[in-house]
Amino acid sequence: MLNQPISDEVTRRAQRLGKACHPVVAERQADELARYARLTSACDALESFIGIRSPADEDVFDLLAQRRGQIADVLAQANLEAFQQEAEPGIYLAIPYFAGCSDKQPVWLVNRTLRRITYIRPSWYAFVACTVIEPNKKLRINEYSMGGDGNFVSNRRFVLLVEGERGEWCVSISKRAGYLWHEHLRGLHLLKMVKSL
Repeated sequence: MLNQPISDEVTRRAQRLGKACHPVVAERQADELARYARLTSACDALESFIGIRSPADEDVFDLLAQRRGQIADVLAQANLEAFQQEAEPGIYLAIPYFAGCSDKQPVWLVNRTLRRITYIRPSWYAFVACTVIEPNKKLRINEYSMGGDGNFVSNRRFVLLVEGERGEWCVSISKRAGYLWHEHLRGLHLLKMVKSL
Protein backbone atom coordinates (compact mmCIF):
# COMPACT_ATOMS: atom_id res chain seq x y z
CA MET A 1 0.00 0.00 0.00
CA LEU A 2 2.92 2.34 0.67
CA ASN A 3 4.61 1.46 -2.62
CA GLN A 4 2.34 3.62 -4.77
CA PRO A 5 2.90 6.92 -2.89
CA ILE A 6 6.68 6.30 -2.88
CA SER A 7 6.60 5.51 -6.58
CA ASP A 8 4.59 8.67 -7.23
CA GLU A 9 7.05 10.76 -5.22
CA VAL A 10 10.02 9.37 -7.16
CA THR A 11 8.24 10.03 -10.48
CA ARG A 12 7.35 13.59 -9.48
CA ARG A 13 10.91 14.22 -8.30
CA ALA A 14 12.34 12.94 -11.59
CA GLN A 15 9.97 15.22 -13.52
CA ARG A 16 10.97 18.26 -11.40
CA LEU A 17 14.64 17.48 -11.91
CA GLY A 18 14.10 17.07 -15.64
CA LYS A 19 12.55 20.54 -15.82
CA ALA A 20 15.60 21.99 -14.05
CA CYS A 21 17.91 20.42 -16.63
CA HIS A 22 18.67 21.47 -20.19
CA PRO A 23 16.05 19.76 -22.43
CA VAL A 24 18.71 17.74 -24.26
CA VAL A 25 20.16 16.51 -20.96
CA ALA A 26 16.70 15.69 -19.60
CA GLU A 27 16.06 13.54 -22.67
CA ARG A 28 19.46 11.86 -23.00
CA GLN A 29 19.99 11.35 -19.28
CA ALA A 30 16.42 10.30 -18.41
CA ASP A 31 17.60 7.00 -16.90
CA GLU A 32 20.22 8.76 -14.76
CA LEU A 33 17.63 11.31 -13.61
CA ALA A 34 15.33 8.47 -12.58
CA ARG A 35 18.18 6.77 -10.68
CA TYR A 36 19.06 10.05 -9.02
CA ALA A 37 15.43 10.56 -7.96
CA ARG A 38 15.24 7.05 -6.48
CA LEU A 39 18.52 7.45 -4.59
CA THR A 40 17.53 10.90 -3.32
CA SER A 41 14.22 9.55 -2.02
CA ALA A 42 16.09 6.72 -0.28
CA CYS A 43 18.59 9.17 1.24
CA ASP A 44 15.76 11.45 2.39
CA ALA A 45 14.05 8.50 4.06
CA LEU A 46 17.24 7.48 5.88
CA GLU A 47 18.04 11.08 6.87
CA SER A 48 14.68 11.29 8.63
CA PHE A 49 15.92 8.59 11.02
CA ILE A 50 19.08 10.42 12.18
CA GLY A 51 19.50 9.72 15.88
CA ILE A 52 17.33 6.63 15.65
CA ARG A 53 19.11 4.46 13.09
CA SER A 54 21.91 2.18 14.19
CA PRO A 55 25.51 3.34 13.63
CA ALA A 56 26.03 -0.08 12.07
CA ASP A 57 23.82 1.06 9.16
CA GLU A 58 25.71 4.27 8.43
CA ASP A 59 27.62 2.54 5.64
CA VAL A 60 24.33 1.97 3.79
CA PHE A 61 23.49 5.67 3.86
CA ASP A 62 27.06 6.59 2.88
CA LEU A 63 26.93 4.23 -0.11
CA LEU A 64 23.59 5.64 -1.31
CA ALA A 65 24.81 9.22 -0.89
CA GLN A 66 28.06 8.42 -2.71
CA ARG A 67 26.19 6.83 -5.61
CA ARG A 68 23.82 9.83 -5.77
CA GLY A 69 26.85 12.16 -5.80
CA GLN A 70 28.40 10.31 -8.74
CA ILE A 71 25.20 10.64 -10.76
CA ALA A 72 24.89 14.31 -9.76
CA ASP A 73 28.43 14.96 -11.06
CA VAL A 74 27.53 13.44 -14.44
CA LEU A 75 24.33 15.52 -14.64
CA ALA A 76 26.15 18.69 -13.53
CA GLN A 77 28.77 18.38 -16.26
CA ALA A 78 26.22 17.44 -18.95
CA ASN A 79 24.03 20.43 -18.05
CA LEU A 80 26.98 22.82 -18.07
CA GLU A 81 28.13 21.63 -21.49
CA ALA A 82 24.63 21.86 -22.97
CA PHE A 83 24.03 25.40 -21.69
CA GLN A 84 27.55 26.39 -22.71
CA GLN A 85 26.73 25.58 -26.35
CA GLU A 86 23.92 28.16 -26.23
CA ALA A 87 25.79 30.90 -24.36
CA GLU A 88 26.18 34.34 -25.91
CA PRO A 89 29.66 35.24 -27.24
CA GLY A 90 32.08 36.07 -24.46
CA ILE A 91 34.66 34.67 -22.07
CA TYR A 92 33.19 32.71 -19.18
CA LEU A 93 34.20 31.08 -15.95
CA ALA A 94 32.17 27.87 -15.82
CA ILE A 95 31.48 25.70 -12.77
CA PRO A 96 29.19 22.63 -12.92
CA TYR A 97 26.62 22.08 -10.18
CA PHE A 98 23.73 19.76 -9.45
CA ALA A 99 22.12 19.18 -6.05
CA GLY A 100 24.09 16.54 -4.18
CA CYS A 101 27.17 16.79 -6.41
CA SER A 102 30.71 16.33 -5.08
CA ASP A 103 32.18 19.15 -3.02
CA LYS A 104 35.06 19.73 -5.45
CA GLN A 105 34.11 20.72 -8.99
CA PRO A 106 36.33 21.80 -11.90
CA VAL A 107 36.57 25.46 -12.86
CA TRP A 108 36.72 26.04 -16.62
CA LEU A 109 37.73 29.12 -18.58
CA VAL A 110 35.46 29.00 -21.64
CA ASN A 111 36.17 30.90 -24.85
CA ARG A 112 32.82 31.54 -26.57
CA THR A 113 34.34 34.09 -28.96
CA LEU A 114 35.59 33.81 -32.54
CA ARG A 115 39.17 34.65 -31.58
CA ARG A 116 41.97 32.95 -29.70
CA ILE A 117 42.63 34.10 -26.16
CA THR A 118 45.68 33.49 -24.03
CA TYR A 119 45.26 32.62 -20.39
CA ILE A 120 48.30 34.08 -18.66
CA ARG A 121 47.59 33.58 -14.96
CA PRO A 122 45.29 34.41 -12.06
CA SER A 123 45.99 38.05 -11.23
CA TRP A 124 47.25 37.23 -7.73
CA TYR A 125 49.86 34.68 -8.94
CA ALA A 126 53.40 35.64 -9.82
CA PHE A 127 54.12 32.76 -12.21
CA VAL A 128 52.92 32.72 -15.80
CA ALA A 129 50.96 29.87 -17.39
CA CYS A 130 50.39 31.16 -20.96
CA THR A 131 47.91 28.73 -22.48
CA VAL A 132 46.08 29.51 -25.71
CA ILE A 133 42.35 28.76 -25.75
CA GLU A 134 40.91 28.38 -29.24
CA PRO A 135 37.41 29.63 -30.14
CA ASN A 136 34.65 27.53 -28.55
CA LYS A 137 37.15 25.60 -26.43
CA LYS A 138 37.77 25.57 -22.69
CA LEU A 139 40.64 25.18 -20.25
CA ARG A 140 40.47 23.71 -16.76
CA ILE A 141 42.15 26.25 -14.51
CA ASN A 142 41.20 25.38 -10.95
CA GLU A 143 38.82 23.63 -8.55
CA TYR A 144 35.84 25.05 -6.71
CA SER A 145 34.79 23.75 -3.30
CA MET A 146 31.05 23.94 -2.72
CA GLY A 147 31.70 23.80 1.02
CA GLY A 148 34.67 26.18 1.21
CA ASP A 149 34.41 28.62 -1.70
CA GLY A 150 30.64 28.35 -1.61
CA ASN A 151 30.28 30.02 1.78
CA PHE A 152 30.74 33.54 0.44
CA VAL A 153 30.76 35.66 -2.70
CA SER A 154 34.16 35.46 -4.37
CA ASN A 155 35.79 37.69 -6.96
CA ARG A 156 37.93 35.84 -9.49
CA ARG A 157 40.52 37.84 -11.42
CA PHE A 158 42.63 36.66 -14.34
CA VAL A 159 45.22 38.11 -16.68
CA LEU A 160 44.27 37.36 -20.29
CA LEU A 161 45.65 38.36 -23.67
CA VAL A 162 42.80 39.10 -26.08
CA GLU A 163 43.55 40.40 -29.60
CA GLY A 164 46.97 41.57 -28.50
CA GLU A 165 45.67 43.47 -25.48
CA ARG A 166 46.76 42.26 -22.08
CA GLY A 167 44.18 42.95 -19.39
CA GLU A 168 42.80 41.96 -16.04
CA TRP A 169 39.41 40.25 -16.31
CA CYS A 170 37.08 39.80 -13.36
CA VAL A 171 33.88 38.03 -12.34
CA SER A 172 31.96 37.74 -9.06
CA ILE A 173 30.55 34.34 -8.14
CA SER A 174 27.89 34.02 -5.48
CA LYS A 175 27.45 31.08 -3.15
CA ARG A 176 27.38 27.50 -4.37
CA ALA A 177 29.10 28.29 -7.67
CA GLY A 178 26.48 30.95 -8.39
CA TYR A 179 23.54 28.55 -8.27
CA LEU A 180 22.22 29.76 -4.91
CA TRP A 181 21.44 33.33 -5.99
CA HIS A 182 21.89 33.26 -9.76
CA GLU A 183 20.63 29.87 -10.89
CA HIS A 184 19.57 31.36 -14.24
CA LEU A 185 23.27 31.72 -15.16
CA ARG A 186 23.53 27.90 -15.23
CA GLY A 187 27.12 28.01 -13.95
CA LEU A 188 28.36 30.31 -16.73
CA HIS A 189 29.81 33.53 -15.32
CA LEU A 190 30.72 36.19 -17.88
CA LEU A 191 34.16 37.74 -17.37
CA LYS A 192 34.61 41.48 -17.92
CA MET A 193 37.85 43.35 -18.49
CA VAL A 194 38.43 45.77 -15.61
CA LYS A 195 41.79 47.24 -16.65
CA SER A 196 44.53 47.11 -19.26
CA LEU A 197 47.97 45.96 -18.16
